[in-house]
Amino acid sequence: MSGIDQVWILLCAALVFMMQAGFMCVEAGITRTKNNISVAIKNISDFSISVLLYWAVGYGLMYGSSVSGLFGSSEFAFGKLGETDAYVYFIFQAMFCGTAATILSGAVAERCAFHAYLVITAITVTFIYPVFGHWAWATDTAGDPVGWLGIAGFHDFAGAGVVHAVGGGVALAAILVLGPREGRFLETGQPRRFNGSNLPLTMLGVFLIWFGWFGFNGGSALGFTSQVPALLLNTLISGASGVLFGLGVSWIFERKPSVFFGMNGGLGGLVAITAGCDLFGPREAVLIGAVGGLVVFFGDRALERLKIDDVVGAVSVHFLAGLWGLLAVGLFGADSLGTSAGSQLGIQIVGIITICLFSALGGFILLHILNRVLPLRVTQHVETIGLNVGEHGANTDLNELFEVMQRQARDRDLSARAPQSPFTEVGQIGLFYNSVLFELERSFSRAQQQQIELADLLEQKNTLLESILPKRIAARMNDGSSQIVDQITDATVVFVDIVDFTEYAGSVPPEDSIALLRDLFGKFDEVITDYDLEKIKTVGDSYMYVSGVTNEQSDHCAIAVDAAIEILFQTRQMGLGMGRELNVRIGIHSGPLVAGVVGDLRFVYDLWGMTVNMASRIEEAGVPGKISASQAVVDRIGGEFIHERQSRVRLKGIGPTIIYSIEGRRTELKKTKRGFSRFLKSDQEI
Repeated sequence: MSGIDQVWILLCAALVFMMQAGFMCVEAGITRTKNNISVAIKNISDFSISVLLYWAVGYGLMYGSSVSGLFGSSEFAFGKLGETDAYVYFIFQAMFCGTAATILSGAVAERCAFHAYLVITAITVTFIYPVFGHWAWATDTAGDPVGWLGIAGFHDFAGAGVVHAVGGGVALAAILVLGPREGRFLETGQPRRFNGSNLPLTMLGVFLIWFGWFGFNGGSALGFTSQVPALLLNTLISGASGVLFGLGVSWIFERKPSVFFGMNGGLGGLVAITAGCDLFGPREAVLIGAVGGLVVFFGDRALERLKIDDVVGAVSVHFLAGLWGLLAVGLFGADSLGTSAGSQLGIQIVGIITICLFSALGGFILLHILNRVLPLRVTQHVETIGLNVGEHGANTDLNELFEVMQRQARDRDLSARAPQSPFTEVGQIGLFYNSVLFELERSFSRAQQQQIELADLLEQKNTLLESILPKRIAARMNDGSSQIVDQITDATVVFVDIVDFTEYAGSVPPEDSIALLRDLFGKFDEVITDYDLEKIKTVGDSYMYVSGVTNEQSDHCAIAVDAAIEILFQTRQMGLGMGRELNVRIGIHSGPLVAGVVGDLRFVYDLWGMTVNMASRIEEAGVPGKISASQAVVDRIGGEFIHERQSRVRLKGIGPTIIYSIEGRRTELKKTKRGFSRFLKSDQEI
């Protein structure tokens, strides 16, 4: 290899390396703000892992001495390679390995746990990618293929199959195991796209990837040969064709030129031409890029119909367009290879089937097993608040502004000020927001003066409101709030439902069933008062209370569980007194919610949000006589209480959820406002 060849390949390796920045921009811009930092750290982490593991294991499996055309057996964690050419080749191939690994990041964004992502990356770069790469690309010292696919005549010039389809196949396997993001598909089955945090950043990423692709395809000539200009021209033309056809087909079917499909159509065209850019002329490149753009559009829509959630479209861009590129070699490149179209198409199809079985199906089996041992998905609570904060503790100016707003909505503390700066958009919002707060403070002061003049009327109003609303809520309304609505970042909701009450009510006189409700709910009211919790409402034979909403309790979750244990005890005691079995089902969940007062003729204080829905669904799926709780509850109070996994169920409107049974406290006694309770030893059932 001449000096100019070495310089060219190293330059191309640098261009391929820059594609990592492009992937990061694409993924960070297309994900929601609360997850974009998580995507960025995944990109730099997977590249770093892939380089080191490729040096330690992958390169040897891929290009070491072949064992029956199946895998390499030398050059593991090499100390030196001997020749400069070998180092140049390793650096170039390491960039390809990093590209295959990072394809996964965008597909699994917004719900894959960081530790799980690193494990999947390690599996990809130490086993899946290098083994298939050996089958397709490994050669002996004379340059003759030694992998079984290469010997058979399989052609993949720059990695449409080896890099992109393999990486996309692993991405498909991962998103099938993980499942869709919360809220991605409505109950009706209709898909819903989330707004990306910065689409111009995504477009910049596409340009960076496109620019880096000149190194991807141009460097695969393994020298600055006369073939390079044609390779670069085909790369340029196919990408442009993919953009226009992606835009065009979205314009026809969606009645608007989609930015998403314009960008991904271009990437699909680039992936498709990669397999045979050394075989085609410009006319074929235009056609192959155009079909690549169409494959991306229809592939993405097919995944949506199957309720498969691919955040950035990685499967349609890399896996499906990569397979199309391999197929195009057999359709248009046989003459350049000196073979018949039929025979070349046959071996290309064999390669396609191998990729599907090895990377997609094999990857799915591996990840399904891994998910049983090491859950790949973050908890629902972390997914709700975002992986930036939930996994990495990475706050932003926007989050800080939201926190101030939420505290003010909860505490009515208008003296607090938002972070402000004239140099950032969020800082400017904070500046104007603080100006509004200043005016609100002045207005509030004037309102207080008016309230003094209306003291007698307000006292009457307060008496009336306290008879129908929680005292603290009534007080806030009397302070001048015509509308009560709070966004609570953390609270605990509990649903209690009497088991088989309908059958009981049908078998006794109405007075008896009403008496049972009155007496039992009266006991519940005493428990709620004892624990300083808030009763929200009763609906039929259901009773709902909440902690951490109308007053601040740092341990509100544990308090709510203690109250639930007491309710179980009181229910069973009443059943013993009646001479019949009396049971309730209890569902508990913690998380953010919205609380407020509604109604004109009659005020009602109520709660809304996924936390309320989750607690209700857990109660419905729970076991009579048991306290059923979500993962979020167990994460908070697991060390204080005895609990065990109850089941994994599919909750309506929520999806697959693990439910736990809480058996009791681990301590001998628990303290209430009235003293120490009289039951619950650590080895005693409820």
